[in-house]
Parts: sequence; C-alpha cells; structure tokens
Amino acid sequence: MKKRLFFALPITKGLYPKIGSLEDEIDKKFKINWIPLQNLHLTILFLGHIDINFLPVIFNLIDEFYIENKEILKPLNLRIKKIDYGPPDKKRMIWLYIEKNERLKAIKDLLEEKLIKNAIPFQKEEREFLPHINLSRLKNYKNLPDIKKELNWSVIFNELNLYESYLEKPFARYEILKSIKFIQ
Repeated sequence: MKKRLFFALPITKGLYPKIGSLEDEIDKKFKINWIPLQNLHLTILFLGHIDINFLPVIFNLIDEFYIENKEILKPLNLRIKKIDYGPPDKKRMIWLYIEKNERLKAIKDLLEEKLIKNAIPFQKEEREFLPHINLSRLKNYKNLPDIKKELNWSVIFNELNLYESYLEKPFARYEILKSIKFIQ
C-alpha cells in the first residue's frame, strides 16, 4: 500500500482575511473554485506515492532532521510578492508567489539529502524550486482575465509538516502525519 506524501509549511490563520479579500476581487472577474483556506500551504518537497513500509524510516528521519538542524528550523519570515497564474508562462493554477529565501531552500535541500541517504524512493523534482502557495486549480485555461497584482505581504511560517494527500472531489484532503514546530 502506498501513501501520497509531501512536506509543507501550513499558512497561519492571520493570512485568511487577506487571501479571502484577494479571492473576492478575482471572483468579480470570473468564478472559480478556491482551495479552502485551511488547506493552504507552501510545499517544500513533494515525495509522491511512498510505500507505507517506509513511514517508520521517514518519521525517524524527521526526528533526526529536527535535532541536526535546529539553527535553521526557526520561524521563517517570508514575503508574498504577487498573485498571478502559475506555473510561470502557464495558466493552470492561481498562485501566491513567495520571495526566494536561502533558509527555505536549505530546509528543502537538507530534507532531500536525508531522504536519499535513507534510500527513500521519492519523486525528485528536476525543475528549480519556486516557492508558492496554490490558491486554485483551473479547469479552463482560455480567455482568462488579468489577475496579476503586486503584493508585499509579510508571512511567518512556524512549522513543517509531513502530509498525506487524499485526492478527492472537489478538493484534496490533507492529513498531518508528523509535525515539527519551529523553535522561537
């Protein structure tokens, strides 16, 4: 049996009103299904479908990762730069684009190294890491209105979660399997 897993930083509830107001603005241009606010997160690393026999190893790996990397596992103060379609040059989703950050990238790289070292067969991304929060998946990519808006929002991430994703209609459902609270 396999589980669809990923590592992500959940957004804090303080962002809900700001995101909700952006969604209301876009709803005036065209109607779309928004991912529920409580499901929003910044994906660090998508693992793909992982055999459940690897779960104990992954849980141990997370504990080791926490102990070995306390200096980078502090609250991350990041900037949301803009809302626009994503991925860049495509219009399949609506993203909040996050400013690139060295510590964020280090967390991703160190997690990848740990997975490789522990022989976890995960789905390694070949494209460049582009931090974002996905707000919606679009069904129709044609004749979309301009939604790009520059933002300069500060956002703080306080934890890293290992999620299991269940692909359901109308939205995926996520369950936290393990969580690391960042050290203040």
